[in-house]
Parts: sequence; C-alpha cells; structure tokens
Amino acid sequence: MGEVIGMGGLFMLLCAIGALAQDPPPGAGAPGNAPAARIAPDIKPEALWDGRKIAPFKALDYPEMVKAQEADFLDDEEYVLGVTVGEESRAYPTRFAWWHHVINDKITDPKTGQTTAYAVTYCSVCNTGIRYHATLNGKTVLLDFYGLYNGVVTLCDRETESVFLQVTGKFVTGPLLGAQLRADALMDTTWGEWKRLHPDTLVMSPNNRFSRFYARRGRSEPRGYDRFPAPFFRPTVTHWDKRLAPFEKVLGVAIPRAEGGEALRRAYPVKSLQEAGGALNDTVEGVEVAVLMDPQTVTANAFVRRVEGRVLTFEAKRSAEGRILFYDRETATRWDIAGRAEEGPLKGRRLARIENHLSQWYGWVAYFPDTTIYGRTDPPQPAIGPEEDKPLPPNEGKPQR
Repeated sequence: MGEVIGMGGLFMLLCAIGALAQDPPPGAGAPGNAPAARIAPDIKPEALWDGRKIAPFKALDYPEMVKAQEADFLDDEEYVLGVTVGEESRAYPTRFAWWHHVINDKITDPKTGQTTAYAVTYCSVCNTGIRYHATLNGKTVLLDFYGLYNGVVTLCDRETESVFLQVTGKFVTGPLLGAQLRADALMDTTWGEWKRLHPDTLVMSPNNRFSRFYARRGRSEPRGYDRFPAPFFRPTVTHWDKRLAPFEKVLGVAIPRAEGGEALRRAYPVKSLQEAGGALNDTVEGVEVAVLMDPQTVTANAFVRRVEGRVLTFEAKRSAEGRILFYDRETATRWDIAGRAEEGPLKGRRLARIENHLSQWYGWVAYFPDTTIYGRTDPPQPAIGPEEDKPLPPNEGKPQR
C-alpha cells in the first residue's frame, strides 16, 4: 500500500469494514461480541463492538516532535489537538490523529525530572478529542484502538486488553474493570491559533511508519459527520434522545458539584454559542460557568467565572484584525480562549477550567442521558432511534466541514 489513503479513501475503507461487520469471518469483530465475563453492569455487551481484527487503525507511541518553525507539513487553517504539561506545549494534527484514534506520549520536566504520561484520544466521527493522564497505581498505561460503543471510539489497555471508554475515561471490562483515568486539558483548535497561544510549541511530525495513511497536506479533514459513515455504528448506540438532532454539535461540559460527587453534565449547542457571539454566562446549581468559543474555528472552552471571590460576566468582541477577544464586564480585562488574562486589571490571573469536549449530540447523550441543555428546561426525551433513521447506501456518511 504505497499511496496515501486520505479522507476519501477512509469512506471506502469504512464501507468495506461495514460489509465485513455484517457478515464477519470467524473471529472477526462484530456488534455483540464483547467479553462475557468481567464487564461493567451498566454496559450492554451486544453494543460493545470489537473492531480490532477488521479495522486497520493502530495507536502511535511517543511520536517524533519538531519545532513550530520546522512544521512545513501544516497549514495554519488545519486543526490540532493541543496539550500543555508544565512549561511544554505540543500539538497533534487531527489529520494524523484520526488514523490512530489514540497517541500515547509523555513529557519530562527538565527542572524536576518528573515524567507525565498521557494519551491523546480522538474520535473523528464524533469530533471528540480528550486527553487522559495515563498512569494507574504508579504504572504507565498504554492504550490501543478497540472498536465502538455508543457510536464513539473505544480503546483498550495494551497489557490486559481491558476496554476503555473514550467519553467517560472508565475501564469497563477485564482486569482493570472499574478503574478510571483522569481527563486533563486539551484544546481542539487551528494550528495558527495554537501557535499564537503557544509560540514555543512542538508539533507531531508525520515521520513514522503510518504516514502513508495520513491525508495529504491541503485536504481538509471532517469535523464530525451528519450521518454515520458505515452501518455498524448504529447498533452500538444504546440510548437516543430527540431533544436535539443526533448529529448536532455541542460542547459537553462536566460541571463539578460544590458538595462533590458525580459531575453535572450540560450540553452547550454550538449554534447557541454562535448566536451569542462566542460567550455564554451560565449558573448551574450554584456554580458560575463561562463558555467561550471562537465562532469561526469552533475553538471552545469552559471555565468557572469566579476569580478571587468575584463573579465575572463575559462577552466576546472582534478586533480590527477580525480576531475574537473576550472581556469581562466587571473589570474590562481581556482574556484568551485558554482562560488567561492577557491585559487589564486581572492580567496574569487564570480561570479554573471545567472539563469539556466537543461532541455530536448522540455521542454525548448516549453516555449521559440525564444531561441538561443550555437555555432549555425540557426533560430527557428518550427515542428508539433518530427520526431520520432510514436504510441508507453504504456511503451514507457525509463529513461536516
């Protein structure tokens, strides 16, 4: 296979995999083939799809990194998954990450010698990127591609093959059943914006044995889909909700409770953020929340909007150059999308980030059925399936740009 597959080839690949999934060869993955023993009680085994034997996706470990000025393989408009650990920042282009679904990496602090292991996970169909702290009981966990659950990628521990859910960070089968990895900050944004925020960033090089599978420079990658790209996705979805269209984009936010315990989940539709100009101020059970987004690039983040005892109210404005800027009305301090005060009375302060990630509605509500929706009070509305769900040709899925 000497040619670059790219995104067009991905659709053909998924269709071929779909055909195999409908009539798999002996031992191949298919919906309903999850391990019978040691599985979490809230998981439906028939919906946990093991695609390892028929899908060619492979994890990547410790990729080569280059300086930003050496990244002649990237355009500023391309999207990256940005990570900062201590004083070091790294970017992982989604044009590369979509093939792997998980990139295992680590950063060592030159001052302390302490190493932080983490996994950058990415589901291109749901447009969901999440970083996890990849250490359990003092041991580094390496994740591999596994398959699907609820229409979203699932991974597994390389050593024990315990299945790991990308959306919740929990292991749901095998020896690691019940264990959970901590989600840490990740920014899904353009290469140009990430470089502006982190001029000294490193970036993942395509120089590895999987490079032939990456889309060529200049080809835009999907930012989510408007339908499933293959027929084996739908049987993995365990819960539907008709409050929003299944493939509507949302920012899913896990809001910590003041008294502790399970976080409160709220979905902020990207449409609502765009209509608000890029800034929403919310209060969820006493927690003051700010959701900020660049409407043009759909770079989004969520924070606690209380700083040193003062509750701030945010608004978004456009600079003369067209760049989105965020200000609080109380002090007129200017903030960036990472929650850092850049200019004004609060310069140097940082907003406390709230765990969040982009998703399609189906992938968020299937995992968190009791989620609320910003600006709405209607209760959950379970459905048998999406209203538009009909038999579709093999190339049914269309990427959103």
